[in-house]
Amino acid sequence: MSNRNIVVDQLRALAMLGVIGIHIGPFVFASSTPRLDLFLLFQVFTRFAVPSFFFISGFGLFCHDALNKPFHYISFVKKHLVTVGLPYFAWSLFYIAMWQWEDMYRPDRSFSISVLIVKFLLGEGCYHIYFMVILLYFYLSMPLWRWLVRRISEKSASGIALSLGVLAGLQVALYQWSATYWVYPPWTQGHAMVIRLLNERMNYLPLFYGFVFVLGGVCAVHEKPIRNWLQEHFTSSLGIFLLSCAVLVWRFKEYVLQGIPLEDIPGKYMTQLTPEGLLYTVCWLLFFSAALEKLLDGHESGTEDSGAQMSDFSTKKSERKSTWLDILSEYSMIIYLIHPLILYYWYQWFGMLGFSMAQVPVLLFYVLVLVTSLLAGILIHRIAKQCRPVGLMLLGRQPK
Repeated sequence: MSNRNIVVDQLRALAMLGVIGIHIGPFVFASSTPRLDLFLLFQVFTRFAVPSFFFISGFGLFCHDALNKPFHYISFVKKHLVTVGLPYFAWSLFYIAMWQWEDMYRPDRSFSISVLIVKFLLGEGCYHIYFMVILLYFYLSMPLWRWLVRRISEKSASGIALSLGVLAGLQVALYQWSATYWVYPPWTQGHAMVIRLLNERMNYLPLFYGFVFVLGGVCAVHEKPIRNWLQEHFTSSLGIFLLSCAVLVWRFKEYVLQGIPLEDIPGKYMTQLTPEGLLYTVCWLLFFSAALEKLLDGHESGTEDSGAQMSDFSTKKSERKSTWLDILSEYSMIIYLIHPLILYYWYQWFGMLGFSMAQVPVLLFYVLVLVTSLLAGILIHRIAKQCRPVGLMLLGRQPK
């Protein structure tokens, strides 16, 4: 039985909570609590969420000494086309049928299969699902990432830090270059598909998240020394995290003083791909990994003699009581996938019950969406346990 990394599992739960916060954020000023601090919480301080998922994915692919084991590309791709590809296809089709089906028809009312294909290729089934298509492209280009993680991991500690710093700089430079207006060559004008691929490049190219993915892989390769470092530097990691928060607030204030509408700042000027967004993501991962490791270490110290404590990051879940983060982690994927539907229906139900958003506190809205998504996830898991096709299509696996 392979051990799971509890800290990384719990980071997954926190990242999922952040994603829901991002999607609740636009309702802050329409709610009964239109406060700037809540807007910052939901729309600015949640920007760690998506890149953290890529960090976690990179960690998972390179843990357990994966670099030193045989790598079979075809079987690797086939496996992940099931575990990620099937749920991506099923949920994309579901959301397209729910909200975008009219887009599939041409003006003469004939069905356009090409529009449907483009939506699948670019992750446009729903506003949150592009993460999965980028992840699929990571899998398809896995030989590149294995080579890069191997080359970086072979270096000394200072060499690893320098290499990761260079990679982060290249990613920021790529984003800033790509975020500027592009003049396309004349031959593209008659090719709508080519123009779409160029315009939507950030929605499917894994290069924009390559740094955090590789960072996760390098952390997996050097799991034990990183755990020791985290245990010894909790206080300094907190200080660094608070400093990154201050940078975010300062940048936000600068954009406000420039007269940019508040709603436009997080999505256009302070995304997770900007320098301050990437810095915040790394500091968030550093601090919460240290905090969760400290909690885990405290649990072990309270239940075992120090000489019997485990020497690696992984602890069997059967050896400790489950926490609320463990529960959220177990259902994080289905919560991630279903929460836009739950959010939509809660918004509709408020209207049916005679409430406007101006009467609903945004924190209550968040809790309702989270709890209902969790309950729906538990139900889907139970159905999937009894029906393997349901598990494969909705979860990419049959829960045990």
